[in-house]
Amino acid sequence: MWDTFESDISIFSNEISLLMESKDKVTALALVKEKHIKEKLIALNTIDKRNDLIIWNAIYAKEIIKNGTSKASLHPIYNKFYDILQGSKGLEELQTIEINILSTYFNILINEIEVTGNFVINKILQYLHLKIEDYIILQNLAKDLNISVGYASYCFKKNMGMTIMKYAQKIKIERAKTLLKSADYSILHISAQLGFYDQSHFTKTFKQLVGISPSNFRNTNYC
Repeated sequence: MWDTFESDISIFSNEISLLMESKDKVTALALVKEKHIKEKLIALNTIDKRNDLIIWNAIYAKEIIKNGTSKASLHPIYNKFYDILQGSKGLEELQTIEINILSTYFNILINEIEVTGNFVINKILQYLHLKIEDYIILQNLAKDLNISVGYASYCFKKNMGMTIMKYAQKIKIERAKTLLKSADYSILHISAQLGFYDQSHFTKTFKQLVGISPSNFRNTNYC
């Protein structure tokens, strides 16, 4: 896999670019998981993996910008992953970070255009995905986007059929499902990472939206 380049050979392919154009997150995740199996078999060096992911972080950000997202709105997410990578340890941790990076950028790409022709909704969607790991406070969202709480709530519910907070819970649980299937993080760690009050709050929300507990979901879907 690394016979020619001293890095992830897929960096030099346009496959991910094409998958982002078609918004095919499922195929992209499958390719990354397949790559992870090969990396473990050859015991890929942690330094090499970290360097590869620094490059991938930039590639994903560039692809998102190419598809219409402003550079300014991507700075926080790009910088967050860059900082996380600097302190990462071990191949499995880096592979988990790679899943997070891919999921985050694809979700921004997919969901930002979920409502066409509505600037306010698109900005709210972008905000929620960029801050998926934060505890969302409606007043802060409205302040950051320079709109009133009432208008944001009314506009979002009218166009999306659910409240802002319910949508925020939905995308957090979707991210949790990805982490539960592909990472060794504890349920407590995942709940904290996604901005829930505590593990109990996370478990209750997960069960409401998925129908089973996080532990049962992991037991039946872990790969």
